[in-house]
Amino acid sequence: MRMEMEILDHFEQDVELAAEIGDLDRTRNLKIRTFAGLVLTPVFRELQPRLNYAAMGRHGVTPMQYYDDFENYRAPFGYGDRFNGRYEIRLCRSISDDHRETSCEVLRIERLILETRATILGRVAVGPPFAIGYEPELGASAVAGRGRVLHVLTRPHSPPGQRTVSEVPRELSFLAPQPFDGLYPTIPLLATLEDGFAMIATVHHRGIWGVANSDVYQHINAREYIAAMENGITAALWQAAIPLESYAALRARIIFRRPSFIGQAYVLGVRLYRRGDDVAALGAVQRDGEDPLANPSRAAVFLRFDGGLA
Repeated sequence: MRMEMEILDHFEQDVELAAEIGDLDRTRNLKIRTFAGLVLTPVFRELQPRLNYAAMGRHGVTPMQYYDDFENYRAPFGYGDRFNGRYEIRLCRSISDDHRETSCEVLRIERLILETRATILGRVAVGPPFAIGYEPELGASAVAGRGRVLHVLTRPHSPPGQRTVSEVPRELSFLAPQPFDGLYPTIPLLATLEDGFAMIATVHHRGIWGVANSDVYQHINAREYIAAMENGITAALWQAAIPLESYAALRARIIFRRPSFIGQAYVLGVRLYRRGDDVAALGAVQRDGEDPLANPSRAAVFLRFDGGLA
């Protein structure tokens, strides 16, 4: 007798995580660049027996990373060296309007999206360590961070106009598509600041992507853009004469529009805004020769970091 497959609205999995020395900052709190590994690595490792990306790829469907949203929950003395991750995976169907830049045309776009929601739990340090670099005495477990990542299903090797995936791949047929929660993230949405922010600094960083920036998927790894943005914010804080130790990044949202590759020259533009102790940074990555801040909606990667001063 053939067993019917159970159809789920999502599935969950818990994963044990370990932090390297460089994953924590001097206060033993997580760096934003660390979230890329903590949130995404289990998706491509522990969760693959269920998701089976490789089999999807063999018939032309690829989950392309489009959007990251990382929230950093800092503790006064930070956390220990080990964390736990709770992961929820959903298949979502998004229907939104796409406004063409070169005309008044509005297209109705339907997307199938694999959504990962991760909660990172760590044991809170109850005081400073007995010696620099060593794990301090630890207390109860608490939420150290949260992440949301959207992978849009696409056919990257198909001709333009034929890359959208609307039918659920058989590898994901155990997931029932859910309505997408909230507005589909776009650069104009991320670039809209709340009232009261004033720009205090602008910096441009130029470079060339190399082998050390790449990954096994043959393009520049997502965490490289995050690390570049963190460095760009540091330069902007310095330019604005704000003490570097006073700043903490609390949230990062990133939109990936186009991949970058080894040998490409790039420029990262960062604008820093302040409203009291609140600090917002908008960053855009584009090929060198173009000012990414002149038209951020065309950026290859767009980043927004929200933080504060203490």
